[in-house]
Amino acid sequence: MAEIFYLPITNEDELYKMSSNELIVLLKNLNMQIEQLNQDEPEDMMSEEYEIWGDKHEKLEDLIDIISEILDK
Repeated sequence: MAEIFYLPITNEDELYKMSSNELIVLLKNLNMQIEQLNQDEPEDMMSEEYEIWGDKHEKLEDLIDIISEILDK
């Protein structure tokens, strides 16, 4: 499974301090990561590997949603 680089931040508040350009770059990076993660999706949905994959996928989606929401303001 590919290594996932989440964010160099420790909490959501840090996202609100970033510039639009920084957020756009970060959003592109996260979208690339989620594409890679999708390519590595385990076949067995009942496996522990799939559960770990799902957790990573959900975290990335949550971050993408937060950043998109900030950029829409």
